[in-house]
Amino acid sequence: MISKYHRLFTCEYTKGPIKLTASETLDIALLPDIQGSSKPQFPDCTDPNKNVQVEIQCAISKNSENYTISWDRTQLKDLTISSLEYKGNKIYHKAGATIKCADNNASLSTTCTFTNIRSQTKKNSSMTVDIPIIQNGSSFCDNNGDWPKTKCNYMAVLDCVNSAVGSMTRECHSDCKWQEPISYCVDTGLHLIQDQIGEIRKGLGFIKENANIFIQLQISTTSNTIKAFANINATVEILDSINIVSEKQSHQWNDTIMPNFVSAISNILNDTNSWKQTSNDNATNLSIKYLLSVEKMMKNSNLSSSVNRSNVALKVCNSSDCNYFNVSVKTEQNVTVVVVGFRNLATNLPKTLNNKSVESEGIILSVTEVNGPNHTNLKMNFSDGQIRKHNHEMFCVFWDENQTEWSSDGCTWGGVNNPTLCTCTHNSAFTIMMSKTAEILPYMEELTYVGLGISVVSLVLCILIEIMVWDTVVKSNIANFRHIALVNISVCLLFAYGALLASAKPEQIPSNWCMILTVVKQFCFLAAFFWMLCLSFVLLHQLIFVFEKLRKRVYLALSITVGYACPLLCVAVTVIQYGNGKEGEYYTTETCWLVYQSTLKGSLFAFILPVGTIVVINMFALLVVITKIVQPTVSEAKARDEKDVAKSIIKTIVLLSPILGITWILGFFVFSLDLTQKPYAQIVNYAFTILNSLQGFFILLSNCFGERKVREALFKRFRAKKSVNSEREHSTKPTSLVKK
Repeated sequence: MISKYHRLFTCEYTKGPIKLTASETLDIALLPDIQGSSKPQFPDCTDPNKNVQVEIQCAISKNSENYTISWDRTQLKDLTISSLEYKGNKIYHKAGATIKCADNNASLSTTCTFTNIRSQTKKNSSMTVDIPIIQNGSSFCDNNGDWPKTKCNYMAVLDCVNSAVGSMTRECHSDCKWQEPISYCVDTGLHLIQDQIGEIRKGLGFIKENANIFIQLQISTTSNTIKAFANINATVEILDSINIVSEKQSHQWNDTIMPNFVSAISNILNDTNSWKQTSNDNATNLSIKYLLSVEKMMKNSNLSSSVNRSNVALKVCNSSDCNYFNVSVKTEQNVTVVVVGFRNLATNLPKTLNNKSVESEGIILSVTEVNGPNHTNLKMNFSDGQIRKHNHEMFCVFWDENQTEWSSDGCTWGGVNNPTLCTCTHNSAFTIMMSKTAEILPYMEELTYVGLGISVVSLVLCILIEIMVWDTVVKSNIANFRHIALVNISVCLLFAYGALLASAKPEQIPSNWCMILTVVKQFCFLAAFFWMLCLSFVLLHQLIFVFEKLRKRVYLALSITVGYACPLLCVAVTVIQYGNGKEGEYYTTETCWLVYQSTLKGSLFAFILPVGTIVVINMFALLVVITKIVQPTVSEAKARDEKDVAKSIIKTIVLLSPILGITWILGFFVFSLDLTQKPYAQIVNYAFTILNSLQGFFILLSNCFGERKVREALFKRFRAKKSVNSEREHSTKPTSLVKK
């Protein structure tokens, strides 16, 4: 008998100009793939006195071969052959046997052997069917719907429903609990394609003569049943097999098959949740295999036209911009590339880069070069770069086949000013990713809390010194104004720093206390800045209105109003405006501080805007003071040189900057600079943290120890105390002599 595989096979050997050819007619004898099972799969012998009838079946696919089948009766002596059953594209060879429970066997088995007498070498193919028996005392999972009673540590198997090919399995775990079912049921159409490409892989035909595979693949992936792991896995396996056969047979694809091919690979991306075999599984390996299969297909194709589908777009691009899926690609001049864009694929690909968690739900681009140098410079603009969060770094990455992971080698991100741009020096599969966590500056917390601790001690000392020298130093209205402001600024900062230290571990603080601490910090810091504003007004009034003295009662009334009423009003309005102090709107439990949402959005701006306004005014006051120093009166001009002026300016800046909060101007640079802008953002952040956490210390140095009158008053006080102690010691000496 001559089979359909009776063909003329030709072998060619070429080396240089020499070509050798040999031909021979061969008839291929196929051996079947066998699927074995028993019904019931787990005979119930919990009653040792009964016998159980078992049907064993060995199923093979229909083909033109005539096989002889034999059964092993070593363990099943009474095995009897039943009639054949044809179901779908399968032929079922069946046999029956009786299991005697009294024999107390844990399991039995039989082997079916198919023999092809036309084969000259390997004639047989066998399948052993094991029959685990549930004995009296055996542990098992009880019936569950269609799933039969199953012995523990075994897998139950059910046939696929409808016309699907394959089986469904469900494990009865060692703890005798049912696990999640797994389906290996493949649609008939896909299964036929698998058989077709499988025969070609065996050498039974040429891939170029079977281009209708792509039409069949498109039709099969259009059905609703494609939304199942087994069908998606089968489709990817078919793509991989097509590439293997095409490479072996040196066949290149062209534009003719691309519409059907792109439709098929787009269809299976409609529901990426179906790419998981179980709910606890991940679809990474299947997604990578899919991506690499498409890339290999592009490398093995000669294309000139583009194809667009809902989830996949294929375009042939030259040096001009190539736009689709909100992504653009630009290459060097005279270089043509084939670009395939994938929607939804990133969902199932790895979310790590150098062991760092990243986010990526955007477009994946596969770029294959058609002509030009081996390494093409690519410029890609990903619209996903626009949704970058503040202080979160973006990474331009490609899939490294050798390391089987994402890599950023050879790719550069456009930075904060151009967050959508990726520039790469090679071809591969690309995407843009964002770090899940914001950039963190090392030792920032340690610097902050050490500085705050020093400032708290410094402010306490400053307040004590003011109390000690008040009567000596405060002799005029101007001195009274300045020292009142200094004390109030110190008290407000002391409470603000205390609240900051109290909220150092926000995760350990109850939500209501977190809100209270937020209110205290907002009020105390605002109060400190409004008192700084009062001090600034005093300086300006003293310099501009030289002959108009400020009355003490008016100044105190205005200062208390501005210093405490204004910040209280700001806090009250902020709390009411943002959900009456609601968590997530007014404050966040992550930091026990105000909320930042976006530019000019969020409760944080109720703090930033007034503080920013005050700092600008205070800077203006400082500039006025410096201007007066640079432009002295006529009587002073002759006596002063440039060095004296420079020293005076430096001294003024050093003395006034801490008490006027000038160093907080760095906060606006901290707010505007992104931590990905290295190293400038790091320098500014560290400078802001060090200078402002130590503000209390600088106030102590500049406004207590730095003021000559305060130093003299302290020295006098300590000298007087020392003199009194000395006189007391001297007066006690005669008394002690008398007592002796």
